[in-house]
Amino acid sequence: MEKKLALETLSFVLLIVAFPVVSLGSSHGHRVVWILGLVALVLGGLLPIWTRFMNHAADKPRDVGMEYDDRTS
Repeated sequence: MEKKLALETLSFVLLIVAFPVVSLGSSHGHRVVWILGLVALVLGGLLPIWTRFMNHAADKPRDVGMEYDDRTS
């Protein structure tokens, strides 16, 4: 489960970074920067889809219910 969370966090960071990088690359005419932003955008969009198809057989199940809730009330 930690691997999936790490990949989805990386995906979120890539998506946040991609938009300013694409904007800077296109507004200043730097083709390499624009392509890097586009690659970050595509990877950020594909990583959550890829994590859906990962093997989660080794993940241990979590208990569900009010008595197992970790949040403070």
